[in-house]
Amino acid sequence: MSGELQGSFMISCKKTSIIRIVALTLIGLTALCGYALAHPPAAAALTYDDQTGDLVVAITHQVDNPSTHYVKQVTVRLGNAVLIDTSYTSQPDASSFTYRYNLPQLKGSSGEITVDVQCSLSGSRSGTLIMSGTPAPVSPAGAAPAPIKSPVFSKGGLNYMKKNAESDKPFTLNKHVRERLDQWDNGVKP
Repeated sequence: MSGELQGSFMISCKKTSIIRIVALTLIGLTALCGYALAHPPAAAALTYDDQTGDLVVAITHQVDNPSTHYVKQVTVRLGNAVLIDTSYTSQPDASSFTYRYNLPQLKGSSGEITVDVQCSLSGSRSGTLIMSGTPAPVSPAGAAPAPIKSPVFSKGGLNYMKKNAESDKPFTLNKHVRERLDQWDNGVKP
């Protein structure tokens, strides 16, 4: 091989190697971009309605297309017992939505309710609700009186109140939290 031909062959091989590296890098970055856009739900908040017996799960999961990127699984537990385990193939809204599960057996109960919501692409989020109620007593006539609504606080809210109460420093509560505590202390029916 002549020197000129050999030199151009080496330059050609170097160009091919560089093109391969650039192409593989672009393919890798493209694959990672799709994964980077996947994210777990931002929030999962629980409330329980003693009147209807509904557990309300409010989920925040911002997506571009709710039919391809969505909350695919919702699991509700009371302690270790699974109460609800539902799969979905899309989510009702591109940002925030609510699922209601009728669980009348929870009326007046105590314990920790946990919900796990899983994204169809990546990750999951949990939410917790502490139920601190007692069943309503049965009246002598055999009919149960209207139950007193149990105060329902998030685990974070209870932790905030506990830490501040233990520190002996003054702290404030949101108006709705104060109202729940006052109703519970006074035994006021909803």
